[in-house]
Amino acid sequence: MKRISLLLTIILISGFAAFAQLKSANKKYSNLAYTRAIAKYERVLVKDPTNMEALTKLADSYRLTNNMAKAEAAYAKVVNSAGAQPEHYLYYAQALMENEKYTEAAVWLVKYKTAAGGDSRGANLLAGINGMDAFKSSMGVYTVTKTDLNSKQGDFCPVPYNGGLVFTSNRKSLQIIGTDHSWTGNQFYRLYQAKGNEASFSTPTVFASDLNSKFHDGPLCFNSTGSQMYFTRNNIEDGVVRKDDKKIVRLKIFSTQWSDGNWGMEVPFIYNSDKYSCAHPALSADSKTLYFSSDMPGGKGGMDIWMCNWNGSSWDAPVNMGNDINTAGTEVFPSINKDGVLYYSSNGMPGLGGLDIYYTQASGNMWKKPLNMGAPINSSDDDFGISMNADGNTGYFSSNRKGQGIDDDIYYFKKQCTNTNVLIVDEVSAQPLKQAEVKVYENGSEINTVVTDSTGKFNMCLNPMNNYEFIAKKGDYIENKSTISSSDLKAAAAVGTEVKVPLKKKPITAISVAGRVFNQDDKTGVAGQTVSLKNLTTGETLTTTTDANGNYKFDGLAANNQYEVSAIKQDCGTVKEPFNTNNIVGSKTITMDMPLLCKGDIIKIENIYYDYNKYNIRPDAAVELDKVVALLNKYPSMKIELRSHTDARGKDAYNETLSDNRAKSAVAYLITKGIAKDRLQAKGYGETELLNYCKNGVECDDKTHEQNRRTEFKILSM
Repeated sequence: MKRISLLLTIILISGFAAFAQLKSANKKYSNLAYTRAIAKYERVLVKDPTNMEALTKLADSYRLTNNMAKAEAAYAKVVNSAGAQPEHYLYYAQALMENEKYTEAAVWLVKYKTAAGGDSRGANLLAGINGMDAFKSSMGVYTVTKTDLNSKQGDFCPVPYNGGLVFTSNRKSLQIIGTDHSWTGNQFYRLYQAKGNEASFSTPTVFASDLNSKFHDGPLCFNSTGSQMYFTRNNIEDGVVRKDDKKIVRLKIFSTQWSDGNWGMEVPFIYNSDKYSCAHPALSADSKTLYFSSDMPGGKGGMDIWMCNWNGSSWDAPVNMGNDINTAGTEVFPSINKDGVLYYSSNGMPGLGGLDIYYTQASGNMWKKPLNMGAPINSSDDDFGISMNADGNTGYFSSNRKGQGIDDDIYYFKKQCTNTNVLIVDEVSAQPLKQAEVKVYENGSEINTVVTDSTGKFNMCLNPMNNYEFIAKKGDYIENKSTISSSDLKAAAAVGTEVKVPLKKKPITAISVAGRVFNQDDKTGVAGQTVSLKNLTTGETLTTTTDANGNYKFDGLAANNQYEVSAIKQDCGTVKEPFNTNNIVGSKTITMDMPLLCKGDIIKIENIYYDYNKYNIRPDAAVELDKVVALLNKYPSMKIELRSHTDARGKDAYNETLSDNRAKSAVAYLITKGIAKDRLQAKGYGETELLNYCKNGVECDDKTHEQNRRTEFKILSM
């Protein structure tokens, strides 16, 4: 009994000790002191290997301190436990990817994709694994060299400045104040500078020591002249550390100006907040656009890339850069080169693992689909904080590769490429064409848009492993293209090469529209009539007036546009005639005559004749009456009187009755074609309005008499 009591006491004491350890570990975890929490969770699990809370938070702590080897081992236990959540599948897969275990990662990404539904990260990361060969196909494009700047701690986000680099580091340094950061157990980040180039630099020294705070400082960026600096700092104002409601010290952006040999007062970014972070600033070459990372409301996931435009006195409201650039994952560390190419890092897009570096460029009001820079710039670990040198072919970036993903180092890269001049010329004169716009395609994908300089050229260093196409256009020239193959680039690698794109001038196109406005009844020209020309494609309207003979003309019409010319006169129908200028090359005048139909006009219906002593509508008369139907449909408010006439043969009274029947017959025909009865009147004039000399007592042949057997119409109203 004594032994049993002693054993129970030991178990109770052990249980209370484990509970106390877990409570202490959770407190460290809640305070973001992950390195201190790890040791306590490990002790809990020694005593209770099945403690799911301790195991899950230990795995999270390894992940958040970037120890992906141990994170993988811990998540492997979590995902095979009953309490595993979909997010654990994702974290386990990400750890596997960073440890280059892509086949295993794919299995868990499929599970996450199924369990998480609409979250795009599973599909994107799976696409990255399936496209791994493409990411590694650029291995020969860049050489990557580790610089001698690196310490045993983290060194990252190098920025060219004043003959060297400024970068962020938490390397060991002698400080009077305490600088240990509980999240990682290392010192807080400081800004350092070193003179040098490529991979060789002098011993780093503290940069802008007057600006250093007690907590994190960096990363940063400079304007194009180096006179202004934007940098990241913990949320400290007037020496006071500010925390959000979760007791997290957020990041903020500050700026300062170089003046009289010193950096001036730090000015907080107008959109900083105690509730979210603003970090990693990047300035465009003209200093008119600021790019940065933030988890402010309205984002797509964790940290997103945002941008602000300078309006002359302040920054406009931040704009999220959208779904093409941001994901449900994390997008951080933007930078932008002199040509407007935006670089940033993401762990939510298809890639090799961890944070990968992507690049994109604006195209009008949109941004092109971001492209992964591929290996060896990207690795299975975190790759970020890239900056390009002025030559566009060399630069620096940060990565925690080859160090178990724990400490970041700075690398120098150089593009191994064929120097290529692209020349745009006039096809006939061979003269260079400045300000020509050229779209550059690499293996079928558009990668850049360049404008030629005053010599009609621009220079690019092209990857000899790829094929390129250059599509050029300029104002009055026809678009044309030229290509260069991988084999040609390889052959010219040592001396460089040139690609010429000849452009042919567009044919001079001079399009006009002209015509005559005249009265339909007597064909006389209408002088002083206003004529309007409307471009139905652009909405533009022009007007002119007719000359003494009713003539008008419009010059300078655009090719491949839709137009309408019209004339309006009181008591007359509005004439509108549509036409187009499609496929017209060279000079051409389009003729558009406009007959006016006015109240009181009497219009002869051509070829409406009747057989002798009959009033039925002959087939040839029906064809002509159909034209009247079309005219009445064109002018839906027009009312007419159908006027019928006979020849002089027969008695006058009989001819009047016959002509009246003929007029009524014509009206009846029009009604059968859908014309409303109240728009039509019929009247027979017999032989009272003969057109020739064949009156009573005059002998004429039948053909001459037939001219008098006619129908015409008079416009009663429009």
